[in-house]
Amino acid sequence: MKQIYLLRHANSDWSSLNQQDFDRPLTKKGIEEASKLSNYFYNQSIIVDKVFCSSAERTKQTFDLCSDGLKYPISEAIYLDKLYLAKSDEIISLIKKLSNSTSSILIIGHNPAMLEIINALSDSESINYPTCSLAEIIVESLWKDLSLKECKLKSFTKPMEL
Repeated sequence: MKQIYLLRHANSDWSSLNQQDFDRPLTKKGIEEASKLSNYFYNQSIIVDKVFCSSAERTKQTFDLCSDGLKYPISEAIYLDKLYLAKSDEIISLIKKLSNSTSSILIIGHNPAMLEIINALSDSESINYPTCSLAEIIVESLWKDLSLKECKLKSFTKPMEL
């Protein structure tokens, strides 16, 4: 069994109209959300083998705040520009290339791709995907054999539930 954790970045700051979207930081609420999620990772003893993170500022900050709860070194995360505007099929292609020695991954990214991946891989009902929400998808196949609609959405955690 393999696990995919999909994390949408925490709440970001829209107050500066001159700021590029890619460079937007987290708000105070976003920092609180990510800190709650870090505690959740720790309390649930969630461990991941690899972390892929969009290189946008808000996703990096989200992971920075969550890394302690995961006991995952920030320096070992793989930051990818292509996750910023990625389509779900691009992210699924990335997953399919993983080594089978990897049993669990965390992807920190953006909507709509995070929601599209859940819908593409599992038979879950349509869900609302607020900022800093975490989906856990169970994969029963090899990464390279990852198939659409054949995975199970095991859990979906929203920060307001923590």
